[in-house]
Amino acid sequence: MTTTAIVRRPAAEDAPEESRAAKAGTQTLDRGLDLLELAVQEPATVIQLAERSGLSRAIAYRLVGSLASRGFLAMGPNNQVRGGRLLLRLRHLVQDQTDLVALARPQLEWLAQESGMSAFMGRREGDESVHMLRVPGRERVAVTTQPGTRRRLGETGLGKALLLDDGEGSWRRLFGQVDAPHRRPDWLAEMTAAAARGVVLQCGPAPDHIHSVAAPVRDAAGGIVAAINVAAAAPYLDADRMQELVPLLRTAAAEIGAALGREGAAG
Repeated sequence: MTTTAIVRRPAAEDAPEESRAAKAGTQTLDRGLDLLELAVQEPATVIQLAERSGLSRAIAYRLVGSLASRGFLAMGPNNQVRGGRLLLRLRHLVQDQTDLVALARPQLEWLAQESGMSAFMGRREGDESVHMLRVPGRERVAVTTQPGTRRRLGETGLGKALLLDDGEGSWRRLFGQVDAPHRRPDWLAEMTAAAARGVVLQCGPAPDHIHSVAAPVRDAAGGIVAAINVAAAAPYLDADRMQELVPLLRTAAAEIGAALGREGAAG
């Protein structure tokens, strides 16, 4: 005789309070995003947005008010709702990042070809570096850090290159955040020398022993907006080879800077 088990699905009233709250929060978010999309596509009054979205006027007013208070929406002429200042800022940030990747790719491809090693670019977000681009080299044992990877700034050569303009006070705070293996006893002298040289020579700790050469990328105003590096396991990148690669890193970083409008950066 075969027995069939019947599993009763919990009714809405049986769901835990946390689950109901999460569902309500997701529904509110979806409604807010719908209104945001409608307002960006075509400015409209709150009443018009309510009609187009199928929401009640009370809910539409509440959501528009919340989005406007955060800068996602703003009130324009004739009480029409339109995209706010924060949307414009986010658009520029995304555009800047996309443009930077596109501008840097040819130089990273050249760098990987000339060095034979994987080349990377990243930018700073707070106290972390975020990898944006990787171009593989020809080494048999490759460093495979992928775009989107986050690391503490004081842990990697790329992160240290992003810090070269910070100065000792900031360095001490940021290096205090990294684990002991990444904080060499002479780190301050190394950072001071790197800032004077404009290039970071990084010898990573055990067990990976990843070495790298990194340089900052500067924009038209001279500020550091990104950093590039080549990285490989120590057998592929010893001290002599690191010194040989310094001019390549400087050239690639300068070319990217020139593409960003920095005068006298390349050539």
